[in-house]
Amino acid sequence: MINCLIVDDEPNAVSLLEDYILKVDFLNLKQKCYDAFEVVTFLRNNKVDLIFLDINMPNISGLELASMLPKDQCIIFTTAYSSHAMEGYEYNAIDYLLKPITFKRFMQAIRKTEGYFALRRPAGLKELTLSDDTIFIKSGKQIMKMRSRDILYCKANKEYVNIVCVNESVLIYRRMKQLEEQLPPNFIRIHNSYIINLDHLEKIVDNQVLIRQTKLPISTGYREQLLALISKKLF
Repeated sequence: MINCLIVDDEPNAVSLLEDYILKVDFLNLKQKCYDAFEVVTFLRNNKVDLIFLDINMPNISGLELASMLPKDQCIIFTTAYSSHAMEGYEYNAIDYLLKPITFKRFMQAIRKTEGYFALRRPAGLKELTLSDDTIFIKSGKQIMKMRSRDILYCKANKEYVNIVCVNESVLIYRRMKQLEEQLPPNFIRIHNSYIINLDHLEKIVDNQVLIRQTKLPISTGYREQLLALISKKLF
C-alpha cells in the first residue's frame, strides 16, 4: 500500500486526483492539503510515501515546499505550466504531471512510482509468487482471492462492475475499461456493459451469447471482434 498526500490550492484539481487515487487499489489517500502551511502541520505527526504536489501555489510554492521536505520524500509534481517541468526535476521528483491530468497519464506516473519503491525494497524481502490464474478483487473493505477461470462474466453498473462467478457475485469499484485491460486474454468485451470469459461461452445465437443459461447481448461494435476471435477454432 502506498500512502498519499495531495497538495493543491485548487479544489477541482484536488477532487480529480482524489478520484484517480480511489480507483487504484494499492493507493491510500491519507490527507488533502490546500496550502503549504497545512502540509507542514500534517507532516509533523504523520508520514506519507507519496506527495502529489502542485507547483504554482500562493505564499509558498510547491518548489519551495519541496526544498523543505526530507531528501528521500517521494514527490510527483503537478502544474498547469509546462515551463516548470525542468525546475521540478531538480528536486528528484518521480514524475511531473501537466494539467489537465488524464487517468492514463496518472497511471504512468504511478507505475514509475511502483518501480521506485521496488528498488528501495530490502534485498531480503521476497516477491509474492502466484499462479497466472490467481487475481485479487477489492470489494468494500474486503480483498478476495479469486481464480479468473471461475469468472463467468462482468457487468457494468455505473461506477461499479459486478463480477459474476460460478458460485458467487462480487461488486467492485472499478470502470470496465480498467478491468478489461487487467483481465487475461480469454476475456473479451462484447458490449459496453459486458465482458465475458470465453471459456464459459456456450452458444452465440443472433446477437446474444449464452453463458450458464444466461443470455447476454452482443453490440454491433464488438460483434466482429468476437467472431474474428472464435473463427480460429470454428469448424
